[in-house]
Amino acid sequence: MKKSFVLYCDTYDTLQHLSDEQLGKLTRLIFEYQINGSTPEPSNPLFIAFGFIKSSLDRDCLKYEERAERARENGAKGGRPIKNLTGKTETQKTQRVILKPKKPDSVSVSVNDSVSVNENVNVNFKKWGAKELIESMKPFKDMFNREMLNAFYEYWSEPMPNGKIRLTAQTAWDTKRRLSTWNKRDASKQPQSAPTLTRASRGVKME
Repeated sequence: MKKSFVLYCDTYDTLQHLSDEQLGKLTRLIFEYQINGSTPEPSNPLFIAFGFIKSSLDRDCLKYEERAERARENGAKGGRPIKNLTGKTETQKTQRVILKPKKPDSVSVSVNDSVSVNENVNVNFKKWGAKELIESMKPFKDMFNREMLNAFYEYWSEPMPNGKIRLTAQTAWDTKRRLSTWNKRDASKQPQSAPTLTRASRGVKME
């Protein structure tokens, strides 16, 4: 779990109209969400204000998890190169020999003629809408529970001012890796039996 979080100055435009008492209660809600994952009820007068803060907290937490996962992968590969007796790393020695890196073999798969997948890495996600996001989640529907899939879909399919969905603003997209990272933050990790993904007005409907 992260030991800290960031509040951004641009949220003050929304919060400056709160009273001191309301701002204090909102601060408590923020800490409870970061520590326990608890959220206020929609009937709470501070529910809307909390929603603005929650979006940035979730975004920062996902970035943190992705960085942590990359660090774990690098650690599994041996971490930093070990220096030899000459003071040069093994990487520096081999750079003289390797002129061009070998390109990895790739396998391209087309899903419903709209989603292009290269070993789970979605290369055409910049053109995706909510339907394509659902299609990319289907191969992994048995690996995660229904509530987690719904939360994942609701977050990444949210429309932006330019008309595109949120995930298109990312620099890279791998649905399986994103689902795995999201699942680590989810309180319930027991998979459901063979749910079916269908398009709904909002969220992913499980039948």
